[in-house]
Amino acid sequence: MLNTYHLCYTSHKEVMYRNMEDMNRSFNCLCSALKKTGSRCLAECDIPDHHHGCYETECPGEFLQIKRQSYTRYFNEKYGRKGPLGEPGYFEMELDGLQHKLTAISYTLRNSVHHGITATPFEWPFCSANAYFRKELGKWYVPDLLLSPAQIKAALPRRAKYETQWKMGAEGVFLRETVIETEVVENLYATPQAFNYLVSRKSGEDWSKEQEADNNGRPPITLESFEERVLQRTASREKTITEMLRNEKNRGTPLGFNDLQLCELIDRQYVPRYQAMSVYQLSAREKNNIASDLYRRRLAGEAQIRRCLVL
Repeated sequence: MLNTYHLCYTSHKEVMYRNMEDMNRSFNCLCSALKKTGSRCLAECDIPDHHHGCYETECPGEFLQIKRQSYTRYFNEKYGRKGPLGEPGYFEMELDGLQHKLTAISYTLRNSVHHGITATPFEWPFCSANAYFRKELGKWYVPDLLLSPAQIKAALPRRAKYETQWKMGAEGVFLRETVIETEVVENLYATPQAFNYLVSRKSGEDWSKEQEADNNGRPPITLESFEERVLQRTASREKTITEMLRNEKNRGTPLGFNDLQLCELIDRQYVPRYQAMSVYQLSAREKNNIASDLYRRRLAGEAQIRRCLVL
C-alpha cells in the first residue's frame, strides 16, 4: 500500500549540485528510483544544499537510498570525489488528509522562495511548480525536440529504468510534467485559482487552522516543522525562520549569487588557475585564497563560500 510522505535530506557542508547538469542528473536519478520502487512523485524541489519532496511510496527509505546512491556515484566520478554526499539519514513526515497534503505540497513548491533564491516558486526550474494546470496557466507547450527511446537509454546510466510515458527533452532530462502525478495534485487543489493562491500564500496561522479539518490526530505542518531537517544544522533556528519569513514577503528579485551561480564562477574562473579538475583537488591554501578573493568582492557570505568551496 502506498502511503504519502514529505521527505527531506540535506548537505550543509558542501553543495550537492554545482551546475545545471548536476540538477538535471539528480532529477533523472529520482525518476529511476520512482520506477524501481513503484513510488509516485506529487511534488519535488531541489536546491543545492537540500531536497524536499512529497511522494506516495511503500518504502521511503529504500526509495531515497536508491536515488541518492545513484546520484552520488555520478557526482563522485565527475568531480574526483569519494564517499557519501550529504548528511546521513533523512527527515520523514507521513501526510494524512487533504489540508495536510496541500500544506506540504505548497511548502515544497515554495522552497526556493523560503531560502531567498527566487521571488516566486515558478522562477526556479528545478522543482515541479510549473507542472500543474499547464493549460490554464498558459504553460501548455512541448519542447521542439524530444528524444527517442534509444536516445533516452543512451542518456541514462546503465540499467536505469523508466516509464514509457515519460518524455525527455534534448537537454537529456525527463520533462517533469510527464513524470509528476499532476492529475492527483490538481484534484487536491481543485482549481488553478486555488493552486495559485496556496503556493503564493504566506506562512501563518491560517495554514494550521485549515489542517484541523483533517481531524487526523497529527500536529499541523508549519514552516518550522516542515524545515526541521534543515534547522537541525543551523546555528540559530529562530534567525533562520525569521529569514525565511522575510524572504516570503520580499516583493523584489532576490539579490546576490545563489549557490549554482557561485559554484559556476568558482569552477570556471578559479579552479582552472590551479590546473585542477574540481574544487576537490584544491589544497586548503588554494581554497582559502579563492575564498578571500570572493569575500573581498562581496559576492557571497562566508557560509555560502565555505559550502561551495567545500572548506
